[in-house]
Amino acid sequence: MQDRTEQKSQLRSRLRQSRDRMDETLRQHAMMEISLVAKRELRRLRQDKQRLTIFSYLSYGSEAPTTFLFEYGWKHGDRMFAPKVLANPVRMELRRVRGEKDIEPGVWGIPEPKDTCEVLHREDWPDIDLVIVPGLGYDPHGGRIGYGGGYYDRFAEILEAECYTAGRRPLLAAFVLPGQLQDEIPMDPLDLRMDLLMTTEGILHIE
Repeated sequence: MQDRTEQKSQLRSRLRQSRDRMDETLRQHAMMEISLVAKRELRRLRQDKQRLTIFSYLSYGSEAPTTFLFEYGWKHGDRMFAPKVLANPVRMELRRVRGEKDIEPGVWGIPEPKDTCEVLHREDWPDIDLVIVPGLGYDPHGGRIGYGGGYYDRFAEILEAECYTAGRRPLLAAFVLPGQLQDEIPMDPLDLRMDLLMTTEGILHIE
């Protein structure tokens, strides 16, 4: 029987290759549809509060682009946060980005907030309305496979503890490009699970 770690490693490799090789015209068309879906969800969330707090990755390489999300958020006065990877101990900070001027190349060249950007402390994480999580693949049950670093799994573990105390939690969502939705993702107990999948066909709500 195949080892779970090896199974995940092979799946990551296959999904990354598929995403990297995606036809650019198909990618652009898919993202146009996904952006419309995302904006509809943001309008729905905005019915309850005028300004949202959003935490999202800053896209890099063949990832589903998030530029539109930050521009849309800034336009509507939302508080936009992005991850900054730190070492000793290895962790991910949530820092506010108020415009493109707050973003610079970070670890491995991935865009990150500058050191001068405001940090959202963990006790305030339950105030987030929507989290956009990067990944290589997802399934209809909320399963996700990331890049293997465990940053978002650790984030989710801390978030769950803080949300339990606060009595509220954000929605965890993903932008799903064609080919990323799988029948089933092999999951471990502490792996991060999604609430919403934003696809070209609309939003898939996970029960």
